[in-house]
Amino acid sequence: MFFCGFAHAQSNVTLYGIIDDGLTYTSNIGGHSAWQMQSGISQGSRWGMLGREDLGGGTAAVFRLENGFDINRGTLGQGTRMFGRAAYVGLTNTRYGTFTVGRQNEFMGDYVGAYTANGNWGILLPHAGDMDNTGIDFRINNAVRYVSPSLAGVTLGALYSFGGTLGQMGRNAVESFGINYARGPLSIAAAYTAIDHPATAVSEGVWTVNNPVDGNYGIAAGHYRSTGMSAQYVFGAAKVAAAYTNTRFSSLDPTLGARIDGNVTFNIGEVIAAYNITPALQIGGAYSYTTGKVSETGKTPRYHILGGIVDYFLSKRTDVYFQSTWMRAAGDATIAGLAPVIAPSSGENQVIARVGIRTRF
Repeated sequence: MFFCGFAHAQSNVTLYGIIDDGLTYTSNIGGHSAWQMQSGISQGSRWGMLGREDLGGGTAAVFRLENGFDINRGTLGQGTRMFGRAAYVGLTNTRYGTFTVGRQNEFMGDYVGAYTANGNWGILLPHAGDMDNTGIDFRINNAVRYVSPSLAGVTLGALYSFGGTLGQMGRNAVESFGINYARGPLSIAAAYTAIDHPATAVSEGVWTVNNPVDGNYGIAAGHYRSTGMSAQYVFGAAKVAAAYTNTRFSSLDPTLGARIDGNVTFNIGEVIAAYNITPALQIGGAYSYTTGKVSETGKTPRYHILGGIVDYFLSKRTDVYFQSTWMRAAGDATIAGLAPVIAPSSGENQVIARVGIRTRF
């Protein structure tokens, strides 16, 4: 930490990061098993700078610059952006809250995602396709964000992104709202996010041609909406959590030309549990169920995901872990795919196992 002194203000900048790497086995990628060295699976590998300057009267100027990277290839993450994970500046006040502008998270990922398996243990335990963004697969550009101070454990948040399209203020716009309660052993969160033309508004999102779960609906959608709730309760060395999300792709345009009056809706439910056998050793497991409905065809794709983790801390900063996840496509779904980090299978099942090491600084 670096300090610079002034007559009535104190400034500091903190450099921080996470490095995560490991070996991943996948039972079925296009019909073949595979072994891969993968970076940033339990947590995205990153480094960042967090700055704060006290301005007096309980007010401070703040900024964050955070970069994602692949340790195995030395390449940038988040679509090769220099600071793809975060880049914002703003003001914070102990009485009035925090106001920031720049590239930031929406609240489905920040609030609801915090109490999911993905938020606890990483992206090998996702909701199907991570369509609800509880795994924070995309961030929001050109965003204005406000977070209130905590009042009796309750925090409120709101975000709006200007789409940046000349003559069409609403095109590519994003709005998001969230509420989080955290006090004692109980935590509860709820959030809502709406995106106009998601494929262009958040181009690094999970709507890609290799995501069989969303069926390229994100690419074809004129509008995207995700709503969810999650909760967590900690008692002694154990904790349990549950989440529910509803994600809707509407104004579908399969040809990327004339729109049709169609929509696709996915409902996802999840339960998780974890137990600290010792202060250094944690085990955990999660199950999520996804059911979809395609209005134009009446099809109902469904997905089951079951996973677990064993995590051992060598120190306060460094741990080694083993994760395993199984996904099964059911109903009208025919292909399992734990997008975005693993390529799709050639059939209904896919199993992933990983041994990794992670260190923080």
